[in-house]
Amino acid sequence: MKKQSEDDKMLKITKAILHILDSDSDSLLCGQVELDAQDYAIRTYLESVEKRIEKLDPKVGKLDPASDIVKVLSSSELNFIEQTSEIAQLFFQLTRAIEEAPSGDLLCFEAEKMEEKYFGFVKLNYKPQYTHYVDYVDDKMSNNIILNKAIFPGLTQKLDEFLLISYDDFSFELVEKKYVVDGEKIDYISEKMLQTIPTPTVTENISIMKKAIKKVADKYNEEKFVSMSNVQEAVYESIEAEGVISKELVADKVFEDNHSAKQEYLEIMEQTRFDEKAPVNVPKYEKKYRNQKLKLANGIEMSIPLDVYKNKELIEFINNPDGTISVMIKNVDEIVNKF
Repeated sequence: MKKQSEDDKMLKITKAILHILDSDSDSLLCGQVELDAQDYAIRTYLESVEKRIEKLDPKVGKLDPASDIVKVLSSSELNFIEQTSEIAQLFFQLTRAIEEAPSGDLLCFEAEKMEEKYFGFVKLNYKPQYTHYVDYVDDKMSNNIILNKAIFPGLTQKLDEFLLISYDDFSFELVEKKYVVDGEKIDYISEKMLQTIPTPTVTENISIMKKAIKKVADKYNEEKFVSMSNVQEAVYESIEAEGVISKELVADKVFEDNHSAKQEYLEIMEQTRFDEKAPVNVPKYEKKYRNQKLKLANGIEMSIPLDVYKNKELIEFINNPDGTISVMIKNVDEIVNKF
């Protein structure tokens, strides 16, 4: 059986169309022709979108079959262009009431990944940039400087707003911004457009976990840097083995035989929005958490692979009688200066 390459695991956009959401003039200009993926500039930009999607830390969830967006995507009477126009209209009606929402284009697309088909969109919020403008005054060329207010984010710039929906089961991945709606700052895409509450992102989940660990560690006089290192190690092992973030594995790793601390931590976690099933890009998070990154009080920073960190023949942390900690690095064959 042919082994899948990393490229095979990446999202590939198969068709796309652009709709203009101009909040300044309160107008929606829906495209009527798909983008030409053979055009060099278009293909280059779409490929940059694919790469940037892979770097996102999305929320995940599943849409209600009765939601407006599912009805549009399930309609056999609408083709791709008509479906995207309907969704652009839903999105525009939502954003036109939000004063803070910038103008931008809605890049709607169909895509494939691991033989599964998806619908998605990216909101390309405009970035004002200065450029030249050639004009003529009394038949003389006049080269001026103007402010172009409708520039797309650059090829490597992080995507602010993104939605990807599986045609198979209508599960979704989402990156969104908070805006004030009816006097309250909310996650407006999930709450208003999708009408659902997704699970937290991996980053949010780990932040929830770290707060709970710190609270319990302080109470039971656990060493903070040791606790956090154990959390990272447990997160890495859990994602690598099962593709989830197991709070039970973290409890066992951090608090070991301290059953009271372990139980208190698990009780705190039960009261939060923490969700073990958050990871959607396992290789990405394995890579992110496989190194322990430590910053010492004297300014020294270290990045230590987990297998090295656990090996006392290579590195050891020594608690001194005066309360300080010594870090001993052992059995080094060579030191390379990365200047």
